[in-house]
Amino acid sequence: MNKKYDFIIIGGGSSGIVTASQIIEKLNATVLIIEEGPSDWHPLIKMPAGVINFLEKEKFVKHYKTIPQKQLNGRSHHITQASILGGGSSINGMVYMRGRPSDYDEWSDSTKEKNWSYQSMLPYFKLVEDNNRLFDENHGIGGDLKVSDSKDTCELTKIYVKTMQAMGHPYNPDFNSGNQRGVGYMQFTIDQGVRCNVTKAFLSNNKFKKFLTISTKSKATKIIFKNDKAIGVEFYKNKIKNTVFANNEIILTAGSFNSPKLLMLSGIGNEEELKKHSIEKVFISEGVGQNLQDHHEVSVISKTKPGYGYFGQDKGLKMLKNIFQYLLFKEGPAATIGCDGCTFLNPDKTIKDYTEEPSIKLYCVPKVQLDKNVKDIGQFEGITLNSVLMRPKSRGEIKLKSSDPYDMPLLNPNYLNHEDDKRLQISAFKYSREILNTKPLNDIVINEVFPGEKVKTDEDILNHCKKSIKTNWHPVGTCKMGTNEDINAVCDTNLRVKGVRGLRIFDASSFPNLVAGNTNAPVIAFALKAVTELINEY
Repeated sequence: MNKKYDFIIIGGGSSGIVTASQIIEKLNATVLIIEEGPSDWHPLIKMPAGVINFLEKEKFVKHYKTIPQKQLNGRSHHITQASILGGGSSINGMVYMRGRPSDYDEWSDSTKEKNWSYQSMLPYFKLVEDNNRLFDENHGIGGDLKVSDSKDTCELTKIYVKTMQAMGHPYNPDFNSGNQRGVGYMQFTIDQGVRCNVTKAFLSNNKFKKFLTISTKSKATKIIFKNDKAIGVEFYKNKIKNTVFANNEIILTAGSFNSPKLLMLSGIGNEEELKKHSIEKVFISEGVGQNLQDHHEVSVISKTKPGYGYFGQDKGLKMLKNIFQYLLFKEGPAATIGCDGCTFLNPDKTIKDYTEEPSIKLYCVPKVQLDKNVKDIGQFEGITLNSVLMRPKSRGEIKLKSSDPYDMPLLNPNYLNHEDDKRLQISAFKYSREILNTKPLNDIVINEVFPGEKVKTDEDILNHCKKSIKTNWHPVGTCKMGTNEDINAVCDTNLRVKGVRGLRIFDASSFPNLVAGNTNAPVIAFALKAVTELINEY
């Protein structure tokens, strides 16, 4: 392949698909999407509960392993990321959560650019959204992305919500209203019981067939420059090298791990890193791979009395019943990810202290939930409380292992490197225990299984955190946007890569800071805003 397209997009995830759809619709331009993973064809992807079958396998995901983490007693752990057309929207938990207004106002402050404030972002959130329950100053209807309430809520989740209210947390009917605080039920990108990923939402127009080319199972290995202008991309498909060229621009949407990796492989990055791997310099950009941020969580798991949660719903007669219910009505446990209740809170403050934004998102998972980083404790009737730190202060980085594009990058997320992160994670763990010991939840809890009652002191709890802390799958910031004066900013506020022409980054790697929520909704709105501004230039 040696072809020309008007635009080339590297990465077929949420930001890439949104970008492509808008360029074609508004400019009638030809677009090539280069996606490393396969198509999103699998029927279980459409079923919300089906994704559980893929998270531990490598068919639609990649398991990135960190370098040994000194602050975690030398432990290495995995961070799973999507590798499939549609990106995270095809295999995520489908939670529609924007974060809070102050997150985006902080973007505006850090970039000294008013058009990244929450009020500037809000129209794009509303434009993209088709909400089944909410239509007001904060929500839209008629957009391409379907947003709905869960079609199945088990009794254990309802008991959790009542318990949090009993502890003084207000009921919150809409976490995307601008006020996160309180307990309630999340909304999801689900359309009538079917996952609404970005391919379903944004690629339904027949017009796209004429202008859009998607090359799946294709690994981009290098951006080609002529002097300081990005003109093409080198990629491999079926072990065959292809070179394609862009008439206009190349847009990088490969994600927070692979976007900085590809920049470095192409000659944009820290000078010492480029020299170390004998990569010819195009432009020295000190911030490439720096500023890595990610939500992380710690779990408490307890046994419960039978019949309240989702234990056993994927086995035997219950599984058959759930499958038939889903196939016939698109309802029941198979129509949900199995976690729809959460609370935003400050665990180390009094409940009535509203002077600070919530620091923790506490999920109620009405079953036993652990990932591949933690020793299996078996399956039983139980509840998992996951406390997720919303705005960690620790910062990590990504470096190249070698100049071989098939090598995984050296990943250093640096969880718990900041004292405030340790303090909050310990406080959240203690508060999770308080919840489990409060009525009405306490009436059905039998005993704590993970980590168990032997873990008592702050030192014990911190060691538990070090042993079990895990990603919430929201890495951002490794190619952050910023002012011209910010030497660590990789992109300017128009998301053009500094020092070169014809290259932009529209994914979460260009977020300056992590938002206090799930990242799929922000990525979609972010890409829509970015591509709208690009289109206005043509």
